[in-house]
Amino acid sequence: MNIDPGNYDRTAMLAGIAGRKSCAMIAALLILFSRGLEGAEENTGFHIVKERDGDTVTLSIKSDYACEFTVTFEATLKNTTASRPVPFTVDAAGRSSFELIRLWPTNKGLAWRYDYKYYRQVGGRRSTTTNEADYAMPLTPGRYVVMQGPRGSYSHFAGSGSENAVDWTCPIGTVVCAAREGRVVGVRQDSTVGGPDRKFRPFANYVIIKHADGTFADYVHLKPEGALVKIGDEVKVGQPIGLSGQTGFTSAPHLHFSVFQAIDGKTKLTLPFRVKTDHGTFTEFIRGRAY
Repeated sequence: MNIDPGNYDRTAMLAGIAGRKSCAMIAALLILFSRGLEGAEENTGFHIVKERDGDTVTLSIKSDYACEFTVTFEATLKNTTASRPVPFTVDAAGRSSFELIRLWPTNKGLAWRYDYKYYRQVGGRRSTTTNEADYAMPLTPGRYVVMQGPRGSYSHFAGSGSENAVDWTCPIGTVVCAAREGRVVGVRQDSTVGGPDRKFRPFANYVIIKHADGTFADYVHLKPEGALVKIGDEVKVGQPIGLSGQTGFTSAPHLHFSVFQAIDGKTKLTLPFRVKTDHGTFTEFIRGRAY
């Protein structure tokens, strides 16, 4: 027997209810739980595509919004052979979709099943964790107040994946500019919702730029239809790339900016950065101060 891995995961998590709830209640809970997870996953723009050819199942991943992302894949196999050892981590490396793994029964005369999980981060991996480059202010020329600095308690705390990010206060529609030259590898602009609740986190619009040293910069919370570039564009420092907004997890209009790389599909590392402006060079960004 081959069990759909997504349903198998969710069934296992609800198994402890058995014996205390009716089958009908378990089924209802399972449907609600499944819909909630699938909806959240769709909002991120990442999808697992499953294809079957005879006894072979091929799992591929597709991103709607990025061509640079990192995936960590884990699986439990029972009488199942995999086309590559698991677990593994792989980079999209410029692809918006690609094959992850193929699975087939080891012994066709016996039941077989597979259970998998995958984790993904936007951005790719690199061999170092240094960042020596200079960056311009990621907004149209002017001075901007820091709404939240590195390691801020609202959403830049340790373990958030945004430890070294900076949030710049700016009205909706402010022109966002490339802080460093590079190639656009991620664009989302179809979200129309946001608010001060973590449930809105999957709904942020953004532009992501890859730099020559393999680091990435993300420009987040753009307004709906607020991207001025597309995936594949080469951009220069100071070039307009978007319009600021309030989409995603945010309590007020601002631009979230960070320089980062992926460690694996589970972990994103943000890096300290240096901003050079016509009124100084800055490496520390303190809440409430203008730069």
